[in-house]
Amino acid sequence: MKSMWTIALTALVIFPVAARADLITGVLNFTGTANISLGTIGFDNNVFSINGPADTQQGGFMALAGTTGTIQNLTNPPDATGPLNVVDFMTFDAAPNITITLTFLIPGINGAAGCAAFPAASGQVCTPDQPDQSPFNLQNTSSTSSTASFNILGTEVDSLTGQTVDLTGAFTTPFTNQNFQQLLATIGSGGTITTPFSAQFSTVPEPSTLIELMMGIGLVGISRWRTVKRRKNTGLA
Repeated sequence: MKSMWTIALTALVIFPVAARADLITGVLNFTGTANISLGTIGFDNNVFSINGPADTQQGGFMALAGTTGTIQNLTNPPDATGPLNVVDFMTFDAAPNITITLTFLIPGINGAAGCAAFPAASGQVCTPDQPDQSPFNLQNTSSTSSTASFNILGTEVDSLTGQTVDLTGAFTTPFTNQNFQQLLATIGSGGTITTPFSAQFSTVPEPSTLIELMMGIGLVGISRWRTVKRRKNTGLA
């Protein structure tokens, strides 16, 4: 019993950041509806929904399962791919002190050569480059279906403490009855595509936090080893 109290107290002392930090860390999964047009990624009513139940989230984001938030539209220009500073890109209804600043909209990597492929076929990939570099990675999953995705970098900010933590994010949209050639034709003619999306954000712990975590695990292990050794020496093991 005494050894268990020792381990518990050691953990509380060694993990001040993990136990007491106001920032939310872990993995966030959320959904919404996107309105995609030439140079614009809009979000229907600027609302997203955090997936529930809680086990679809990881870490502190589990507490936000089933709630909603707001997300800003992206237009190009001025929100071209590359470094950005979109403050309050995302806010959380259930945690008003937490916001996400968009710091980088990552350019797509599939290249523009495949965008002219015809006829449509499974495995074809495309990243449009007109009028500017697109963030989208398009891929045909069959001759009549496709996916579109884009990636971001950001910073989570706690307005109460001033703490920040970096994060990565990926948005994905499946199109079950359109290949990317059809999508490009719609957008190129001035049309808008309205589609559901899913997204996953992951926080990136600061190096100091990782070091503290490793030190805490190590010290708890040492404490346990010493307790076992002492019990063996006294014949209690």
